[in-house]
Amino acid sequence: MPIQVLAAVYGTNNAGIDVTAICQNLVSNGNDDIPVNNDSMQGDPDPGATKSFGILYSLDGAQKLALTATEGQTLDLIAHPA
Repeated sequence: MPIQVLAAVYGTNNAGIDVTAICQNLVSNGNDDIPVNNDSMQGDPDPGATKSFGILYSLDGAQKLALTATEGQTLDLIAHPA
C-alpha cells in the first residue's frame, strides 16, 4: 500500500522544521512506521524541549489521514488489526 506524505512537521511552538521529505524517505521502502525523535527527524529544532510531530498522508492516493505524536513515540501509518 503506497504511502504519500503530503506534509509533516516536527518541533514546538517556538521552533519547528518541515520533515515532509524525511518522512517520505522513511516510508518509501514499504515501511509504515515513523519513529518520532531527533535522530529520525535529522535535527533538534528546540533543544531541551519536548517536541511534537504532525503528519498528513495519503494511502493509495485516495484516503487522506492525519496523525500526531510526541517525541519518543513511533507512529504506525497503517493500522494493523490486533
